[in-house]
Amino acid sequence: MEILLIAVVSTLNIVCFFIGAKVGQKVNRDEPIEMPSINPINALQEHRERKAAEKEQDRLDTILRNVEAYDGTERGQEDVPR
Repeated sequence: MEILLIAVVSTLNIVCFFIGAKVGQKVNRDEPIEMPSINPINALQEHRERKAAEKEQDRLDTILRNVEAYDGTERGQEDVPR
């Protein structure tokens, strides 16, 4: 357990060093440093919209497969998700 903890801390130290070096180079070159603007509410809303679009696409794909497989009977038909 201690070895895992040492490995994780060491990796995070290296990552932080490289991030600091990158920021330091930007400051040295007089480039603007921008903080990421992530709005969690918008991200959640976009995620929900994407999931709803995927569900609708799956529903339409099932309907199209049912139309293609129709032979006058219910053989080969899939239930359409709601």
